Amino acid sequence: MIHKILWATDGSKDASEALKYVEMLAVKYKASVIGLSVVPEYRGVIEGFSEEEKERFVKWMEGSVREKEKKRLQDIERDFSARGLIFKKELADGVPYREILRVATENNVNLIAMGKGRAEEKSILGGTALKVLRKSNIPVLTAREDSRRSEIESILVPTDQSRGLYRDFKYAIELSKSFGARVYILNVVETGEQMFPLEIIEQMKGFCFRELNENVGKVKIGENIDVAVEASKNAWSGIIKFVNSKDIDLIVMMTYGGGKLKEEFIGSVTQKVIQEAPCPVLTITPYS
Repeated sequence: MIHKILWATDGSKDASEALKYVEMLAVKYKASVIGLSVVPEYRGVIEGFSEEEKERFVKWMEGSVREKEKKRLQDIERDFSARGLIFKKELADGVPYREILRVATENNVNLIAMGKGRAEEKSILGGTALKVLRKSNIPVLTAREDSRRSEIESILVPTDQSRGLYRDFKYAIELSKSFGARVYILNVVETGEQMFPLEIIEQMKGFCFRELNENVGKVKIGENIDVAVEASKNAWSGIIKFVNSKDIDLIVMMTYGGGKLKEEFIGSVTQKVIQEAPCPVLTITPYS
């Protein structure tokens, strides 16, 4: 399932947190790891510099930034090697998200892992993470520095049942087999601003629960699965509330839910869950 992992790092604490999960997955699946650090393209930035300033800037980039990144990756490579894990360091120049996708494709990796990054303008995710999530056909795991713990004992799969049980559910099941984790599959009944009577809400939840339970029963994959239905103003808040109540360790979900498939698109629910979740989120596209 996971044979090769690309860990994209910018030196941030978020990226370091993602590395903990990379190591955990590498151990479980005996997967090799590529550690990629991208030095952002700077040539255009120095066009207006004098020749002397250009030379000084280039020397600084090559001698300080690049060497620092090289040493950092070497230290990680040494640590992984001591644990019997394969880690290959790689440095690249260019636009970070493009280089991440290029290296992932050229090396046939099964998973990209990275930090969530800092928000840009009105975006709730770092620019690089958001672009990778939008454009990658490969599953992407995003983490942030304040994740509660680096274990996978419980996995949540949110679903809107628009296409039944899909790739995220199957992926979560495979992970659960490796980690002995319990899988929760959750459907959130969205109430919006409507003040529905409690009786109506319970009826809606009951209908969704029966449908979801029936779909899970058809799969016949074991006993380590809990079906849940919650009611909330919107889907993402219901998901986060459930994550906190059950102390979930990992969320596995689609990049977007129902409706017409769109390229280079990540759903608003997925974005909000990634931003607000206290645990890592592994996203999967609806297509192979």
